[in-house]
Amino acid sequence: MQQEIVMPQLGLTMTEGAVSTWMKKPGDRIERGEILFLVQTDKVEMEVESFISGVLENVLVEPEVVVKVGTVIATVEDGRPAVPKVIPGKTEASVAAPNGSLEPSPVAMTRVEKGRVPVSPRARKMAQALGIDLASVTPANGVRIVEEDVRQFQEKTVLKEPQPPRSSIPRSERAVVAQRMVESFHSAPHFYLTAQADATKLVDLRMASVEILRARTGVKPTYTDFFLRALAQALSENPAVNSFWSANAVEPRSTIDLSIAVQTQNGLLTPVLRQADGLTFAELIKQRSVLVEKAATRKLSLQDLEGGSATLSNLGSHKIDEFHAILNPPQSIILATGQIAKRPWVIDDRVEARSTVFLTLSADHRVLDGVVAAAFLDRIRELLENPHALLV
Repeated sequence: MQQEIVMPQLGLTMTEGAVSTWMKKPGDRIERGEILFLVQTDKVEMEVESFISGVLENVLVEPEVVVKVGTVIATVEDGRPAVPKVIPGKTEASVAAPNGSLEPSPVAMTRVEKGRVPVSPRARKMAQALGIDLASVTPANGVRIVEEDVRQFQEKTVLKEPQPPRSSIPRSERAVVAQRMVESFHSAPHFYLTAQADATKLVDLRMASVEILRARTGVKPTYTDFFLRALAQALSENPAVNSFWSANAVEPRSTIDLSIAVQTQNGLLTPVLRQADGLTFAELIKQRSVLVEKAATRKLSLQDLEGGSATLSNLGSHKIDEFHAILNPPQSIILATGQIAKRPWVIDDRVEARSTVFLTLSADHRVLDGVVAAAFLDRIRELLENPHALLV
């Protein structure tokens, strides 16, 4: 029986997406639970499992073509006898399972008339560019000529030119990040504020509490945890900052959800720590660790990446002192933190070597004015200079 594969809804706000890569080609066997394709959204590229076993018959949507959620993108023959099911005035559709994989449905496909071999627009365009007669191309699945058929025909008839080395990050994932950053930088009027905090007490507190917290949580606490704690508390005390720009107006947020910038082998990801202001410090440490691990192992769901009141980007482990971060849309602020290092510090007219850290706040001027943003950043500095309150 022929089953339809649809563009899944991987997150609550996802309305459309594009297949960036098909992991199988027509005629290939696919088992339930295998990765069938990668979906590119406006946030990230994600793997999608097949919910059925069978043979991939037909690919109806070529890579990088954006379609709405629920659009039929492929068909799979599962080998079972066809059971016609017709409901007048109603058509069943495949749905995404709760885990993001695909649930099959018994909707019948419209068959191609005998003697006619359809050609996808991308395949026709490629054939014209390469001067290939489509009459000479045989579709791999015997139903439709797709771009891959044209490419394979060319490889068999023309010597393949050497390909330049590829980036370590897949092009489609890099394109997602690049597009979002360009849109953010051009749509939101950024301004930046920097403060230097005396981190001496913070360093001492972390050293004194690291083993206690590790025993309690099973995770080694990092300076990122303290920065997240201070950011969440400052946001709870300054609700006007916990807002974003939408439809030519400032929209307040009802929860404090913090995005964490995590660099992985597959690019930059920003998983979200939900309701961070309501977490104990131990809970924050554990949940931050889980999100970072999921990001590193490509196990984040789209829900893990949606929303967020503000973002923390910490490059201290990379020996960076100070940097300006680009806003993570639609958020209105992002806090950039550098390394904690010994620097000259004036105390009572004398210079001492103290552990300090630079804090740089990037803000959307449509949402925040300079004075409000400055007071907010100063509160974060104050919390980090007196960090014992963060452990409560």
